[in-house]
Amino acid sequence: MTLRAEAALAAAATVVTDGELEGLVRLFAPQADVMVVPNGRPASSALLAAVARAGGGVVRLYVGDPWLHPAHGAELAALGRAGIASDAVAGVATEVAVPALAGIAVHVRHLAVACTIGPPEAMPTAPDPARTLVIRTEETAAAAIRLRTGDESDIPAAVVPLDRPAAAVRGILAEIGSRAPAGRCLLVVGAVAGPDGHPPVAAADVEGRSSVALPPERGGSQPAGAAADLAGRGRHGSATSDRTAGGGR
Repeated sequence: MTLRAEAALAAAATVVTDGELEGLVRLFAPQADVMVVPNGRPASSALLAAVARAGGGVVRLYVGDPWLHPAHGAELAALGRAGIASDAVAGVATEVAVPALAGIAVHVRHLAVACTIGPPEAMPTAPDPARTLVIRTEETAAAAIRLRTGDESDIPAAVVPLDRPAAAVRGILAEIGSRAPAGRCLLVVGAVAGPDGHPPVAAADVEGRSSVALPPERGGSQPAGAAADLAGRGRHGSATSDRTAGGGR
């Protein structure tokens, strides 16, 4: 979590949060009222009610980066219709941070300078080792099969469990599905998943559950089923580094 996010939580009167972050809220905002919503579900009504009741000092806490969160677009629109101003604190995308904890840096200049995040159906039909693909899925084998095309089957790939990055499995795309652990995982495809990738980093250096405050007044969200292409967006591949005012840097 960024220092700015910590400051926002410390000053919050009310925090509307994804369920899996409730413990984090209790730690960083012990005096705030907490409203827990289902993970990944829009909380527009709860958010508007919290603002009306508190009159300010409301933080909406997400898992990962706001523009990659499925609820962000609907909540941003609801705030705009209600005429409520908001600001955002950009977080580290889960799809970037969790592979880093497993020793897979999705942007390594001598291997890859582009990273695309999205569901399997939004990925390129012919994977390129120089373009990292990151897919969140519970059906790793099916996702790997969907990406396999001819000679590209031997492209490096890795499966990283979201709750156990250290248990990541590396191999090639043609075989990785059969070796994947069960549960929610990230499928990483590209040269960065191979043996030439960087070594693991300490958990203190990269937080896998970075969080954000209320979404910005301007700026878009990723539509359902779309891939977020992070090529060239800032030195560290932040999904929000090129956003307009309110995006947080």
